[in-house]
Amino acid sequence: MAVRVRSSDEPGVIGHARLPISTSQRGRPLTRPAPSVHVVPTRKRLLAWLAGVVLVAGAVTVLRATEDPTGSDADDTPRQVRIDRYSADFVVLPGAGRPPAPPERIVVTTDTGMLRLAWAESLAGGSAPAGAVGYEVRLLLDGSESRTRLVATPDLQLDGLVDGRRYRVEVRSVDAFGQRSEPTEVAGVPGPADRPWRAGLTGLYDDFTDPATALEHSPRSRWHVSGYRGCVGLGIGRADGRGLPIDLGCGADMAVLRSREPFRLTAPEGKDGVLGRVVVRTDTAGPGGELTVDLVPGRPDRVGVGVRRASRTEERDPALPGGAIRVSVADAGVQVATAPDLAAAGPTREMHLPPWRGPGVAHLFEVVLTTSGVRVYQDGLAIATRAVVPTWRAASVLLGFRGPDGRRSRVHLSAAGFTGPAARPSGVVEVAVTAATQRVLKPTDPDPGIGMARTPLRSARSARIVATLTATPQVDPRRISVQLGKLRVPARPAVPAPPTEMGAALTVVADVPRQLLGGRGPDTITPFVLRAPGAGIQVTLLETYLEIVPTAGWTPAAERPLDRPDLPDALPAVNAVLCNAAGEPLSSSTVPRRGQVVLTVTLASAVAQWDTGTVGGVRGIQVRLDGDVVAGVPTTVDGPGIGGRYAFSIGVGGLTLGPHTVDVREYGMEGDRPQSALLNFVVR
Repeated sequence: MAVRVRSSDEPGVIGHARLPISTSQRGRPLTRPAPSVHVVPTRKRLLAWLAGVVLVAGAVTVLRATEDPTGSDADDTPRQVRIDRYSADFVVLPGAGRPPAPPERIVVTTDTGMLRLAWAESLAGGSAPAGAVGYEVRLLLDGSESRTRLVATPDLQLDGLVDGRRYRVEVRSVDAFGQRSEPTEVAGVPGPADRPWRAGLTGLYDDFTDPATALEHSPRSRWHVSGYRGCVGLGIGRADGRGLPIDLGCGADMAVLRSREPFRLTAPEGKDGVLGRVVVRTDTAGPGGELTVDLVPGRPDRVGVGVRRASRTEERDPALPGGAIRVSVADAGVQVATAPDLAAAGPTREMHLPPWRGPGVAHLFEVVLTTSGVRVYQDGLAIATRAVVPTWRAASVLLGFRGPDGRRSRVHLSAAGFTGPAARPSGVVEVAVTAATQRVLKPTDPDPGIGMARTPLRSARSARIVATLTATPQVDPRRISVQLGKLRVPARPAVPAPPTEMGAALTVVADVPRQLLGGRGPDTITPFVLRAPGAGIQVTLLETYLEIVPTAGWTPAAERPLDRPDLPDALPAVNAVLCNAAGEPLSSSTVPRRGQVVLTVTLASAVAQWDTGTVGGVRGIQVRLDGDVVAGVPTTVDGPGIGGRYAFSIGVGGLTLGPHTVDVREYGMEGDRPQSALLNFVVR
């Protein structure tokens, strides 16, 4: 079980959640004419669309990007809709209170070309300023020049700065209506920083300043990279100052880096009996993201069920290979999971509440193995422990990286390493190959007419096929074979105790026969498939590649980075729920024709910040009932809003019997098509 649960939705302002219907609000009559719509032409731009269907409390919510029908002309030029504060006579609006409190204390951490700012919940024991739903951060430069960013979380990493130069930064709290606090100012000077955690990482240390260490076709590579091809890729050689960029381009991806050298335990050291330590510095564990550190005997390329987040599995996970220890860090908390054959004295125990982790901010995570159990640290703070001790002396280190589900994201890995004896690079190179079918065939299934090019094997001294597939209880991991033309070669599991749990990742290895190496032979090897008794449609290939010991004439293939276009700042995601007068979600989409309901709208901005590091400013929200505007709330009192939570009290007595549709629209500062959420309900 996870040791901690914290929602990724930022705190907000809920206004009038329990108010009855009244005839006035703040001394003004509620009955008023519908607002006029003011439109101002604005420029066209690239739009990111968001679509999903969410079933909430019995009502169907459709999230979409749409365009106000009153805000476009015949040539489809987007129009800017001005949001006025307005309510129909049966709606009570949320109202702004006092401006939010400013951040009390900001801690600045310096590094080469970088300042990291942390305040509120991003500090140990810190809490959010009263009324704050986000923050405006202003970097003050020479003269009157400044750069401003809207962020949802109380931390920020400023990159690309000049070492030795003094920078001033102002941070203001922002509430749900765009009100700003007074600024809290700090200053910092970027420059090289002490890294005491770097000491002792003698087994492997990589800060990814050398692109060759993460290139699959380089003999000097220290890592094997797994991920769905075309969706997962490394930004090799990109100088963004934040480490190795890992692009997760399809919305539900996981990238795994496996160390090519083994992690070896040493004799117990110190009073705690430390056996070894693994260190990862990354920004992956922000809102909606997840970092996993897997320690597995053998050489698997992936473990667990890939579509399942590690933080959502049981601590005794049957999908893990024998002896495996898995540490996951996510919004849900920190979890230390094990394979079923490892004994553990109790569940994961929280030691300290981890400070908040925002998108794009690197944190240092350490996994320490001792004679009494596993301890997990974040930026030097002990955050979790579990009494489980490894039964092996050597293992592979697999680092897993996920972004938020349903959206493209980019994470960064700025350093990784572990203790123990040093190992020389293996000198092997990898070449991706594709099997004739992504299914694992039965031994008697007919041969496909598709093979693989033999070109990579012409310059190979030795080679082997490495494949990762989905396991099932019906397939014996030790009876899998690889068919290379007319030859069938036995494959062996890459771990001593392979899993048989349905959907678990299983890596197997098969040696390529010598007669298929060198200059002589056919141009292609047909067919190239994997076979196993008991294989069905559930047994599919996740990855196949050649691992080659090259000859002196080896020529690497050209790198193909993913083409990721620049995206605009994303608006907060819109969520809408119909509640009773007490603010509790309705259990049915049918509403009785009496009393009132409360429409709760949440503009969640933390995940939106993943795209660019900045949240798109919000101009306001409109509520439409059956196509008519019934409420409008501007969110620009002192500047652009950044999201939050709002409650609209709606009297149901005046509505007709039958179905109704609520359309909640969020408008950005640029006048683009709004983000929208639909709710359907029935009055009876």
